[in-house]
Amino acid sequence: MASSVSSIIGRKVGPMAAAATLAAAGATAADKFSYPSFWSANCDASVNQDRDTTSKTAGENPFMTNKQGSVVLRKRMTSIGRFSLKSESETNPSIPTFFLALTGQKKSEQDADDDASRKTLAVGNNPSSIFTVNDFETAWMKRDMPSRHPRFHSTVSKHDDRFFETHHIQDASDGNNNETNLKIKAELDKHVKETMHFSVYRDELRNRIENMLISPIEVEDKLWECLVSNGQLGSSGAISKVKSEAISTRQQSSNQKSAALLKRQTTKGRPWKNAAQETLFKTQPMESVLLFRSHHALADGASIMAALSDLCDEAEEIRQDIEVELKKWKQGKHKGKKSVLRRLISRFMRLFKFILWITIGSARSAFYQMWLQLTTRTNPFDAVKHDAEKKGLAMTGRSISWCDACPLDEAKRITQILSKAGGTNITVNDMFVSCITAAVVRQLIEHEEFMAPVDAHSRKFVTPNINVCVPVHLRGGVILPNESLGNRIGAFVTRVPGEMTHDARGGATSSCPSDRLFKVHQALKRSKQSPAAFLSHYLAKFCSDYLPEQWTMGIFQRANANACVAISNNRGYKEKIHLNGMRVESAHGFLPLPPGIPIGVVVQSYAGVMSLSVTAEKWAVPDADKFLRWTLDEYSRLLETAAKLDEDKH
Repeated sequence: MASSVSSIIGRKVGPMAAAATLAAAGATAADKFSYPSFWSANCDASVNQDRDTTSKTAGENPFMTNKQGSVVLRKRMTSIGRFSLKSESETNPSIPTFFLALTGQKKSEQDADDDASRKTLAVGNNPSSIFTVNDFETAWMKRDMPSRHPRFHSTVSKHDDRFFETHHIQDASDGNNNETNLKIKAELDKHVKETMHFSVYRDELRNRIENMLISPIEVEDKLWECLVSNGQLGSSGAISKVKSEAISTRQQSSNQKSAALLKRQTTKGRPWKNAAQETLFKTQPMESVLLFRSHHALADGASIMAALSDLCDEAEEIRQDIEVELKKWKQGKHKGKKSVLRRLISRFMRLFKFILWITIGSARSAFYQMWLQLTTRTNPFDAVKHDAEKKGLAMTGRSISWCDACPLDEAKRITQILSKAGGTNITVNDMFVSCITAAVVRQLIEHEEFMAPVDAHSRKFVTPNINVCVPVHLRGGVILPNESLGNRIGAFVTRVPGEMTHDARGGATSSCPSDRLFKVHQALKRSKQSPAAFLSHYLAKFCSDYLPEQWTMGIFQRANANACVAISNNRGYKEKIHLNGMRVESAHGFLPLPPGIPIGVVVQSYAGVMSLSVTAEKWAVPDADKFLRWTLDEYSRLLETAAKLDEDKH
């Protein structure tokens, strides 16, 4: 686990990021991350608590309300959280959604607590191999989530949407505070519910996620919800068939050993054979699916997943590993003995580099953004949308899909070979951005062929370049010690190759996929090294705090510079984590579409596997499964290119 946390935290820190330790803001790029000591006081790292209970009663204090005899504390919402409320539209709600798929056996000490849940289970289900609402609530209280992340028990104030109303603010870890614990569990029933399992492979789960992405959340009532379901392994599609078959094989081998042992034990009035068959039946592989969604006002999607990792069995180990990595980073800054003069000079140089990075980098980022907006007057998908409107097609709804793309080691090996061949440093994220943009071009080409089959090769809106929006988590997707979840996200827009050399029969979009990859890498590198993500973060804060809602909506829609796709990269743990002893076999997140961007893709690594998930407008991507196949086709071509280069080398 230490290695997985190190892969997230221990990233190469550029000079401009290291210099941020001398200023009142963090500094990072999409793949670079630093940890200044002042982060506890940085923008969204802490929530402003405005309360004065000494001079005013609860009824007189504007920051406290009295509800059903209990004091409710008001906390100021982060500017980015309020920005999400002001910038979302009716058809584009800002609701990140993701699911976790669990298998295996629960911890033995919990078996005694399953008596109540046995009555509600279907015949043949083994209570020790499923995850119930009661298990969620127990883990929630055991891990002290109400005190660690009080925002989960908050709602947007009905009186002023600049504030949260936080309920049950007492420390839930106090064993004597039974009344508070009961209130929290009663409130969790509003958030966590059990539902029927998804029996039709992938389709039912897909439909549920599509509906959750576009259905609004009453933020004055709750900010998040979780649906728990249990069923036979592989029935929902949350776990791929390949993984399900491997798990079933392991489970069957274990069951056969258990049945063989049972034949040599006594039974109570039952034949040996029946007892063995019952054991095999009760221990058939099961899966549990936890389907989450939350409003962006609560926190960004990466922070939500990081906060929920505090529920896992390895939570304490993860927090310790983060602290160790922070100490290593701080020690690395002061490595070696230096004189007072040298330390002063070193600090001055870091400050000087930081000022240059902020001033020059901000100016270049602003001019680049203006250039993108001036030279990209329309979105290539606008013609597709207009054609769909003329044909009377549905203009609402989502088209989603997800898949395991490849082993992480294989993807790293490809980037290493191609990087050496091109004399550069290509990342895994660069490679998948290249693959996804190739799929976007193929989608546009398919639309053209359907719209004008006679003149399909006369390109009307498939341009040589397209714009891509890349969200950036300013903490690298982790929550630091003594911090709670929040909205610590920015974004940048960059221009990448669109259509290159088109083979109409073969469907390829590039005569050489590595050409596209190298150009994508150069485009992303420029933006990653700039403070564009931080500028967007603070621009959103300014718009939220000072501009009217209509102005905020207009700026948000224009800021994407008519980007075709938003691509988010989430780096997970190298090892599988557990909830109450059950393994988290797979995790997939789905990006809420910003207004004006028709496609969103999440690239994620977890337990040594790269996965992809796509969220798109139905009129833009009618078949999301086909879109992912196009992405994997481009990846396969890069794999073949890397294999040939490796063979030639040897």
